[in-house]
Amino acid sequence: MRIFLTGATGFLGGVLARHWAAAGHDVFALVRSSSRRCGPNDQAADFIPLTFSSDAEVLEAFEVARPQVVVHTACAYGRDGETPLQLLDANVRLGVMLLQAILAGTEQPVTMLNTDTVLEPEVSLYALSKQQFSEWGVRLAKLHPERLRFADMRLQHMYGPGDALSKFTTRVLHACHANEPRLALTAGAQRRDFVHIDDVVRAYDTVLHHIGSLGAVDSIDVGSGSAHSVREFVEAVHLLTGSSTALDFGALDYRPGEAMLNIADTSRLRAMGWAPRYDIISGLRDTLWKEFNK
Repeated sequence: MRIFLTGATGFLGGVLARHWAAAGHDVFALVRSSSRRCGPNDQAADFIPLTFSSDAEVLEAFEVARPQVVVHTACAYGRDGETPLQLLDANVRLGVMLLQAILAGTEQPVTMLNTDTVLEPEVSLYALSKQQFSEWGVRLAKLHPERLRFADMRLQHMYGPGDALSKFTTRVLHACHANEPRLALTAGAQRRDFVHIDDVVRAYDTVLHHIGSLGAVDSIDVGSGSAHSVREFVEAVHLLTGSSTALDFGALDYRPGEAMLNIADTSRLRAMGWAPRYDIISGLRDTLWKEFNK
């Protein structure tokens, strides 16, 4: 299958690129000219990067790829000081450019698997911009069902070895492993569906193999189907690392609009034959081993 992938220099996109290239798919990755390039040890040999620095080059890359499926994982979270305009560009404008490229084609309908968030738009500008792009995709798919199918992959709280240090789960892993003196946390009562990266990749792969069963507009939850409190997650990391770090629960306030429960409905994925392989403890053990025994 010809797959046009964004976000290959990121965590999820990079793992998907390696997985699908190794499986024999033709993987074309759209990469900003300013992005960190993936080295030879980071990506499969037959991974095909298509760099761009302008709108015209995005459209040219799409014409080169002639994909059957677009998998959109690229995003900006706002954790690295991005401006509102940069968030809009990464989370809305780039995706709309891809939708425009799909609609400009005439050979065959194309399915976009969009990596969506379960966060409410009030939580952050990241969540707001992701919702806005989803609305663009849904609207255009309804207007042009003969050319575009649009499916939101509603991703829960993903974690795993190699994730960004700016992410909460990775920060906790490294703080506890390093025995930092103190880790400031919220009260930790919010419950999250923590899902291991390997289970996420298998979920995307499962949907790819059932692409023909998707509707013109669709939405699929991606998670473990179980929820644990943030406190439980942190305490599990603390125990598994044998850490001496002082866990200061309650030192931080919850974010405005913080959701107290997020959990995936995995019935669609299970009907396709998928099931999670990792629970929270086995997933953390795998992550800790691979993160600190490279």
